[in-house]
Amino acid sequence: MSEKKSLLVLGGKPIGSINVVEQAKAMGLYTIVTDYLEPQRSPAKLIADEAWDISTADIEKLEQMIKKNNVNGIFTGVHEFNIRKMMTLCEHLSLPCYCSTQQWNRLENKENFKKLCAEYGLPITPYYDYEYIRSTGDTSNVEFPVITKPVDGSGSRGFSVCNNAEELMTAIEKALSFSETGKVLIEKCMDYKTSVIINYTVINKQVYFSGISDKYSAKITETGGPIMSFQYYPSLYEKTYLETLDDKAKKMIESLGFDAGVVWIEAFNDNGKFTFNELGLRFGGSLTYLPVQHFYGFSQLDVLMEYAVKGCNSQYSPKRICSDDVYCIFPVHVKPGVISKIIGMDKLEASKELVKVVPVHYIGDTIEMWNSAQQVFAYIHYVCTSREKAKEFAKWIINTLRIEDENGEQMLFNLYI
Repeated sequence: MSEKKSLLVLGGKPIGSINVVEQAKAMGLYTIVTDYLEPQRSPAKLIADEAWDISTADIEKLEQMIKKNNVNGIFTGVHEFNIRKMMTLCEHLSLPCYCSTQQWNRLENKENFKKLCAEYGLPITPYYDYEYIRSTGDTSNVEFPVITKPVDGSGSRGFSVCNNAEELMTAIEKALSFSETGKVLIEKCMDYKTSVIINYTVINKQVYFSGISDKYSAKITETGGPIMSFQYYPSLYEKTYLETLDDKAKKMIESLGFDAGVVWIEAFNDNGKFTFNELGLRFGGSLTYLPVQHFYGFSQLDVLMEYAVKGCNSQYSPKRICSDDVYCIFPVHVKPGVISKIIGMDKLEASKELVKVVPVHYIGDTIEMWNSAQQVFAYIHYVCTSREKAKEFAKWIINTLRIEDENGEQMLFNLYI
């Protein structure tokens, strides 16, 4: 084992795993990636200093290897299964972790988050008592349409829009099938097409506002849940948010007792009237630490990995360093099939606008009609001087990239242009 501080990364294939290893190596850390996949199917293993063929679910064996190799820290990206394993391992081995299982469980539950928002005067979507409705079948107080979703789900899995009592009872069972905790949230159906994503960073117990974006969502099919179709940073409503809700949100986050951490909050937006929807104690699946770094000059990823190996953070001074750029996150999706060929990526990577391509799927992956964010091929991060130019560049991307299936057919599509 190297004399460098070592970081064990859980999972080499999920979104952002390559970025985590690249950044850890840039920080001078000795990197180890573990999962049950062979390296050809686990891209981060191919660039790590060391790879273990141990499933991230095998806690007992991982504990033995971590002790044997004197690993200094454990980390993972956005994959929630691996985040839970990271927290468990850190707790068992008394290693630093930015989030405890208790904190995670409290906030992953969307109903708990709503109650916490209400405690701090933050606006929330009205919701209903699902257990009463399921046990009695009484929907007399429900104002349709409503939406149902698992309280602990993500990626729009288990999501339904219900226009009557019969649809609601069916949708409850669907949402339950996606919930590990066996609980469902029933709430007023809001306009999902426009929302904001609000970013915060906790460094040495201090909470810093880290940017807000306008997020546009759409559905792949009418029966699917809404998923992100585009994001613009900064939001047109940033000033309104900072003047009305920023202080309350900071106090809410401070109450959770983090030494370090990253938080994203999604809020529906009706011309500057915000309604808080959900919160994540991780980077967004599109790797939201990249626009934070662009606008505020520090890496949230560095903050969390430094904490993972040291149990503390250096002094950071997050401040807005860039104000004129329009930063975009553009998810491009793929139709069902087997990804067999990728054409045009070299042209995209050579463009002056590009910041990063965050891959989700690779050649050989089988795509099904999931009707969820699982059908994102990649999140493309780029910078333009205006929203008009940003939309033009998105059109160029769609005309340049070609993702072919086993029959040579184009799989690529998007939900924005």
